[in-house]
Amino acid sequence: MKQAPISPPNLAQICQLLAEIAPLKLAEDWDNVGLLIGDRQASIGKVMTCLTITPDVVGEAEREGVGLIVAHHPFPFKPVAKVTADTASGEMLWRLCRAGIAVYSAHTAFDSAAGGINDQWTKALQLADCKPMLPLADNAKLGAGRVGRLADQAPAAAILELAASFSGSTRPRLVGPPDRGISRIGVACGSGGSFVSAALRCGCDFLLTGEATFHACLEAENAGLSLGLVGHYASERFAMDALAQRLQSAIGELPGAAKSANDRDMACKVWASHDERDVIG
Repeated sequence: MKQAPISPPNLAQICQLLAEIAPLKLAEDWDNVGLLIGDRQASIGKVMTCLTITPDVVGEAEREGVGLIVAHHPFPFKPVAKVTADTASGEMLWRLCRAGIAVYSAHTAFDSAAGGINDQWTKALQLADCKPMLPLADNAKLGAGRVGRLADQAPAAAILELAASFSGSTRPRLVGPPDRGISRIGVACGSGGSFVSAALRCGCDFLLTGEATFHACLEAENAGLSLGLVGHYASERFAMDALAQRLQSAIGELPGAAKSANDRDMACKVWASHDERDVIG
């Protein structure tokens, strides 16, 4: 059902729309979500989405007259005792406040929401019978991660190739044999190494995520679970691009809702290898 455009929009109305897209009750207990900087009564002329707020993103928002940054990763993430320009994060906070730029993050709520990042991954991988990997106690249809099955078994390398093509990953990595037959896939965007045990409990033979620690990779390899790593940035950024389009269509009075042009992958490739796909194990 198409949402009626908000007219005229203020920050409170946009926050309400974002909370409908990604209900904040779905966020993990440790997360910092919702409106993090801003005046709810302020009029918003332009919205920009990004994965992570950096000095370059702040500068872009200042130049473009952005009123609200919707960032996937919370900023600030932890409480701050003072806001000064003595540190990099303090300087960004000071600049945002001085320019009147609000910040909103849904983070793990958007990961887990219906139609959120992990749901978008299940569609990209053409999975059926999907459900949360870690369901909520009071609603098994909601929760963290996703698990689903392929219509036909496919080799692990082919699944990783499809995931890399969809997300724009430039250096996907695979833990486990490339020719291992895969039928059941778990998905946990971002840094999802902690989902290895949950994926095994759900009967998965492949877990797709952005990044994982050495020990999570070792756990997966020892248990016979293929692990596909497309990079943290690639595993989530595409959804923030789509969110900008969704906001633009829902907020009719905005001059624009666009993705940041300066949001980039911090783990960029600095040299080329003979084989762009790493196989571990």
